[in-house]
Amino acid sequence: MDLSTQIGPLQVKNPIVTGAGPMTGTVEHIKACADAGFGVVITKTTSTPWHLQRYPRPLYTLLDYKKNPQKPYEVPDNFTWIHREHNSVFNPYRFVKIIEESAKYVRQKGAKLIGSFSARGPEWDRIAEIYAGAGCDALELNFCCPFPPEGLSDDPEYAKIGIYYTRNPEEGAEILQRIKKKVDIPIFAKVSPDGSNFAELAEVYERAGADGITMFANNKILRVDIETGKPVNFGPAPGTGPWAKSLAMRWVAEVKARTEFGVMGGRGAATWQDGVEFLMAGADGVQYCTPVMLRGLGYVDEMLEGLKTYMLRKKYSSISDFADKALSQIYSNKDLVDKVKPLFAEIDSAQCVGCGRCEKVCWYDVIKMSRKAIFKQERCAGCSLCSQVCPVNAITMHGRDNDRDHFRAMASAHPELLPEEDIFRS
Repeated sequence: MDLSTQIGPLQVKNPIVTGAGPMTGTVEHIKACADAGFGVVITKTTSTPWHLQRYPRPLYTLLDYKKNPQKPYEVPDNFTWIHREHNSVFNPYRFVKIIEESAKYVRQKGAKLIGSFSARGPEWDRIAEIYAGAGCDALELNFCCPFPPEGLSDDPEYAKIGIYYTRNPEEGAEILQRIKKKVDIPIFAKVSPDGSNFAELAEVYERAGADGITMFANNKILRVDIETGKPVNFGPAPGTGPWAKSLAMRWVAEVKARTEFGVMGGRGAATWQDGVEFLMAGADGVQYCTPVMLRGLGYVDEMLEGLKTYMLRKKYSSISDFADKALSQIYSNKDLVDKVKPLFAEIDSAQCVGCGRCEKVCWYDVIKMSRKAIFKQERCAGCSLCSQVCPVNAITMHGRDNDRDHFRAMASAHPELLPEEDIFRS
């Protein structure tokens, strides 16, 4: 079984990647990540502005995090992580020593080392050169999480860092073009979810010479403690959690469909199953940070074993057997009209236990209870919610033979308001 894959020009032993965070901020931590089995290790992001060296105050807060005293290592399926973690306390010119001391070790473990940094002006070029010289296999330009220094400088040029380049991709493209002339290793641009049309942004970066894109860093979110009225972590603050996966995956798919370069996804990825979803949606590699911080580095091997077991069960011999599998099956609105039959629900009365759960979720007035559920199929819009909440799976969905019955069902509460066309009334 082959877990190796390609992320842009990088050939990697597996698609599991560290996010640029606290796990990779020291020599020992970088080496430990390589020992753990990551296919790619991305270093903690560095930057040059003074406030970003003084600012790293992690202030981690877990919300909606249900703890189990009987299983202290259990991590809930969903939660929110809010933090004030920013860039390394070491500027890039000092952090390069960490790269020099760890690059050879990472390579010996069969992993790739990507150096992550953010800068301004000509600093981009100088840092790219020293990182490449220190042994990085690729670079990740942080166009995302150093937020503007609100209240720390009145100079608009000072704010041209990090997220500025997600919001101004043409200026990010200029940086990419310059750096491509300075170094001969792959360059990835890491962007913030606080942007706009990421497919267009990715095309701009690809034309500028980027070898790939990372989607995404954390964005600012706000939660409030309702007992005190105070924002959590003095918010808005950077945040993430498993809930973010579907938001990131949507853009991963759109970017992959419109570009030819490498795509790393990962915001919201927490399990090996999430990794498979990202890969099927178009990601070439999947970044993990928070899930491993919460579970420890042993979790990496657990994810790799889970991935192998899945591939064995599905008879996949390589990542390429299922990578991008979802892309060709994503429907446009026109496809939905042309290819997807309207549905209706049917109840198996013998299996129904009369709990009434289906009636509570039906907003099309299809279901009435008389000891057991009674369905009026002529009113059923086919939303399928009842079948999904039924505790005994007594409800099945079937395709309608024609659109006319579906339209009539949708309008059954007010049939007099239907248009006059024959398709609705005949």
